Amino acid sequence: MVSESSKQVRATINYVRNAPATGAVQLEFCTEAEERSTMETLPGREIGVIDARGLKTSLDREGFQLVTHRSAVDDFEDIELNSDKNSCYMAEMSQLLIEVTRASRVIMLSGAKQRFSELATKQSACLVNARPARYPHADNTDRSSAQQIRMLERGTVGPEMKDYSRIAFYNLWRCVSPPPQDSPLAVCDARTVLPADEVPVIAITEVLGIGEVRHETTSYRYNPAHRWYYFPHMNRDEVIIFKTHDTEEESARRVAHSAFDDPDCPDDVVPRASVEARILALYR
Repeated sequence: MVSESSKQVRATINYVRNAPATGAVQLEFCTEAEERSTMETLPGREIGVIDARGLKTSLDREGFQLVTHRSAVDDFEDIELNSDKNSCYMAEMSQLLIEVTRASRVIMLSGAKQRFSELATKQSACLVNARPARYPHADNTDRSSAQQIRMLERGTVGPEMKDYSRIAFYNLWRCVSPPPQDSPLAVCDARTVLPADEVPVIAITEVLGIGEVRHETTSYRYNPAHRWYYFPHMNRDEVIIFKTHDTEEESARRVAHSAFDDPDCPDDVVPRASVEARILALYR
């Protein structure tokens, strides 16, 4: 843990407030039509979000890590719609993940995904699901991760999937707008989260070229033991890598994360724009 003197900001985190009882109907969150959502997160909780710069966090302990990486992509504005840029970037992120984690093999789970602060006005009208999530969540659950692994066993990887002793899912998050950021990414130390804090939620969203997709994700109940961190003033040569699932139970399993409003950020900054890549790593 960090000392009480560590720099932090007070910010609002919107935990789930209506977690259902065991066996009750599962909550849903609709990213493009929140009025359809059955998950309730407001009002949020004011908590301290700790400046993680200078702290030596790790993927296996806290579940997240900041790394330096300069991309060959010079303009991220249209990366989601530009196939050449998208392919180049995903190849870069795959190689970066191998270098950082020493994985035997990596598999891209999607293309590069852009997101923009709600204050952003310069974004493509063709993009869907482009706003940052404003509630603590992890991109997978044990069940949805197992489903993805079974799909790979039946498809891309085949029976060879059983040759790997460990499978982990990662999100590689890069801010591509200049610092400071009005809505940074907060990540929660996985060691401070209990299994009882997790709430499986069905995320309903639109995916370009596919349509509506339903995927089980993890939301979270409030727990005062949670310790939240962020990396202020990120630049485009920095990437936050964080865990979204790991079959290794002795390691950090997944990281709750959420966008939040930085109260120390001036009003006249360029609204946050970010790019993320979701990649699966296989270990022998």
